[in-house]
Amino acid sequence: MTTRGRFELHLPGLLKVLAEHLYSSQRVGVRELIQNAHDSCVRRSVERPVAGYRPRIDLIADPASRTLRVIDNGSGLTEDEILNYLSVIGRGYTRELRERLEAAEPGGSRELIGQFGVGFLSAFLIASSVTVETRSTGGPALRWSSIGDEHYELTAGDRAEVGTTVELRLKPSAIFLLHEASLIEIVRAYADFLPIAIHVNGEPDRVNLGAPPWEAPDPVDACRDYARRRFGEADPSWVLPLADGLIDLGHDTITVPLRGFLFVPAGSVASIHEYGSVAVYIRGMSICDEDRDLLPPWARFVRGVIDTPALQPTASREAVHRDDSFEEVRRVIADQLGRGIRQLAGRDPDAWRRVVHGHSDVIMGWASKDDAFFRMVAESVLLRTSRGRLSMPEYLRASGNVVYFTTRELGSLQDRILAEGRDVPAIDASWFAVTPFLQRYTELHPGLSLVRLDNDPEKLLRPAPPGELSGLVDLCEEMGFRARAASFRPVDVPAVMTYPAGAEAARQATAALESGAIPDGFSDLLRDYVAKHRDEPGQSGTLYLNAACPLIRRLDSTDVPAARKQAALAVIAYFARLFCGRMLSASAATADFAAWQRSLDRLV
Repeated sequence: MTTRGRFELHLPGLLKVLAEHLYSSQRVGVRELIQNAHDSCVRRSVERPVAGYRPRIDLIADPASRTLRVIDNGSGLTEDEILNYLSVIGRGYTRELRERLEAAEPGGSRELIGQFGVGFLSAFLIASSVTVETRSTGGPALRWSSIGDEHYELTAGDRAEVGTTVELRLKPSAIFLLHEASLIEIVRAYADFLPIAIHVNGEPDRVNLGAPPWEAPDPVDACRDYARRRFGEADPSWVLPLADGLIDLGHDTITVPLRGFLFVPAGSVASIHEYGSVAVYIRGMSICDEDRDLLPPWARFVRGVIDTPALQPTASREAVHRDDSFEEVRRVIADQLGRGIRQLAGRDPDAWRRVVHGHSDVIMGWASKDDAFFRMVAESVLLRTSRGRLSMPEYLRASGNVVYFTTRELGSLQDRILAEGRDVPAIDASWFAVTPFLQRYTELHPGLSLVRLDNDPEKLLRPAPPGELSGLVDLCEEMGFRARAASFRPVDVPAVMTYPAGAEAARQATAALESGAIPDGFSDLLRDYVAKHRDEPGQSGTLYLNAACPLIRRLDSTDVPAARKQAALAVIAYFARLFCGRMLSASAATADFAAWQRSLDRLV
């Protein structure tokens, strides 16, 4: 047996689901009503054009009565339109008007925004009751009201002028919408680019800009100003206006309509903050503030604003669908951004250098993952080195086509001195993106070699010839210091102390065990780790005496008394340990200072 049934609609439940769960914010309720008012004004201009007509939208807040009114002088509604569109969920007059206009003239509906016929439901997101006063051209005034249940009332109204007033009795949770500052912020966030003037609380000046910055006589300056106004960017490093794009399909080409601009925030010398998002508008109405998929993955130093009717909004109009049109828009943006970067680097290298300087870390990170982007930026990226910020060409001229790098941050003075041990600059690769960048760079330049300097004295320093400073080395060993002879610059540094890679971790593990704060299960693991590293050479540090230092060479001579040599070496050794940049506990540092002082006392 087959039974054919009909769905039953529980309107209060549907309104609750749609109004409270379709939208993410109560502010959207005001946005949707502004959009409806805008489309009503456009409709009047299209269907019943009148000379001298000046469309206008007003938002009037009345905290005393807890009401918000959205007023327009658009086309108004007839009784049939109220019954067939306003009171029918999912059926929108604007969508049907767009279809008629597009059939008559392609592009003739470009100013209309609405699509789905559900936006009016958002009024119940913020209001416990909604009243619509409307008058159409040549028609009577009508009043429609609802409290969001299965029923509504339609009676004669008393509005004198053509247009519509939507009056909302706000819920307690939406009272914040009655603040003038909140209304102004909502208008500017969602409707800044709508050409129709929007006024708040009867003020004579419009709140919204009325036109996007890329339509200004000087679009670049206007876009810079808008970046300051919208994003708080004091001075963007670069602004790139966007335009319609062509996509070659082989057998045909398609035009992707696109307007807007991209910009690079000023950033900072050590910026690792990622941006990589655009604010999306469709026909002048804001859809989302931060779409992170429309820009290429490597463009994490870029922000922007775009407006395109090619994108399809979701029903809530707070995001866009990821469909073929989305991919086409993304492709056009990537093409224009890549072309713009190449033109900037060739036309204004100083400006491009400022861009790279402000976002080197982010740029390096993404360049290592994208070959095309890598080739665009590889020669311009600025690397931190022991001689300051250098591009790869500048570095290679100083290093003789050998890339020396260390994954230890070149923070302490000793690290910088060791990095210069071969009289060439060393690259600070402590930021995780640097090493892959250097590896990729040397892969693409076969004549280069890559040398990692981390904790390898044979690479950091020039070993002294066998037997040189042997007397001083032996004396240091007798004093309890593991010592070696080497030669490095600057020659005024008598010695440096180095530790193997695991020494600091072993020291921290030992301190943690001695504190008694480690649980038993973990303490066994730590003890094994400490035991494994305890007997490694140099765990307590290796003192490298500088054979190029005049003081060390004088101490190596036979005419210096042994006691003075020993005291002087002790001063040098303790100073080197304090100087090496290794973390010392307060007690260890105090003990070293005391030993240093005793050695100085013997000298004087």
